Amino acid sequence: MAEGAKKAQKKRCPKCHREFPLQSVICDADSTLLMLVQEDTLLNAVLAEKYRVLHEVGRGGMSVVYKGVQEFVDREVAIKILQSQLVSDPTSVKRFQQEAQAASLLKHENIIKMYDFGIHDGRPYLVMDFLVGESLSDIIRRDNQVECERAIRIFIQATDALAHAHRHGVIHRDLKSSNIMLVDEDGKADVAKVVDFGIAKLLPNSGRQSQNLTQTGEIFGSPIYMSPEQCMGHILDARSDIYSMGTMVYESLTGYPALMGKTIVETMEMQVRETPKPFAEIRPDLQLPKEVETIVFRALEKKPDNRYQSMEEFRDALVHVGKILANKKPAAPRSTVTNIPPAERGGQDLSKARINAGADSMRLKDAPSSVHTKSLQGQTGTQIKDKTGSVPIVDRANLPAKPFYESPKMIIILVLVLILVTAGGFVAMQMTGTRF
Repeated sequence: MAEGAKKAQKKRCPKCHREFPLQSVICDADSTLLMLVQEDTLLNAVLAEKYRVLHEVGRGGMSVVYKGVQEFVDREVAIKILQSQLVSDPTSVKRFQQEAQAASLLKHENIIKMYDFGIHDGRPYLVMDFLVGESLSDIIRRDNQVECERAIRIFIQATDALAHAHRHGVIHRDLKSSNIMLVDEDGKADVAKVVDFGIAKLLPNSGRQSQNLTQTGEIFGSPIYMSPEQCMGHILDARSDIYSMGTMVYESLTGYPALMGKTIVETMEMQVRETPKPFAEIRPDLQLPKEVETIVFRALEKKPDNRYQSMEEFRDALVHVGKILANKKPAAPRSTVTNIPPAERGGQDLSKARINAGADSMRLKDAPSSVHTKSLQGQTGTQIKDKTGSVPIVDRANLPAKPFYESPKMIIILVLVLILVTAGGFVAMQMTGTRF
């Protein structure tokens, strides 16, 4: 059997994923027709004598993606290979080749990196970065939306990546939340990676010969992210990607698609004619900033001339609104008291106190002398910082003894002694008949 061929071994229920012997026809749990499970002999194959295929990680209409390893350097890679049944289709082969050309043009930290391109057993393949992280769609599905400032940070990266692609004559044409991966890289979290240029279009200024793979009226893409002109099968430019990016920002912030009908056709008609609901109407619980809504709805204008005219414009608008939101956030108060312990016997309980630089109650910042600071420090065992730095903790055991007359106990004793002496003198005078 040729390498890459597949051999049926068992059957599986596509609904509950239980496996059955070859002679079974339907699932005994849900009566679903069983499908053949075929052995993929591409597994463990070595491509170009250096890329070993480990296991499948994803499958689309045109290709299968495997996790692999580049031997000798022990680097994890993703291997995307055309499905075997499409090898005889010239259009599919050319489209796969065009994806390789588009990916090879792009060198940007927020675009998945391509390492190699080749053909194995008649099937073209791409070797790319193996990304470990979550897709934006996974995060939206799990958390119901993406926090506003986090979303802005993500889309600043994504728009910058697409601006780079457009400058190199590449239009993505299939932007959607599942094609934005978020990974940790070089100690940074939420690094966005734009992936899957499978239906990208190469413009004349790309420097590569664009294959005429689509004709007027032919439609590719995901309807809930497609621009009106894409839904109508018109010729596309970079502003179509701007609309698609706007739909992703809308979905991320609200947790809902900007426009979605009951069918694919209805959704496409809505993209052409209808305006998405305002943020406050679809998510009144979030109180999303009006400044962000203005940016998103400009990207979602039906006429391309009314949108941002470049992805750089869109990116700069996001950067600007990000700065506005950061300046609106109240600054956290700077505490002047640190490491306050529980009260000691005979001391004052300040364990729950929050003493700030501008506090009116204690006026620590404006205290004219360090004597009061040291006194408080000695009573509580607390280290207090003033404008000049840290004042050392004063050991209460080494403080000088107070004069006896400042002690409440000594005052009480003296008063009692005075009363007794006076009373005794009065009684003695009465007994002896002495008069003043």
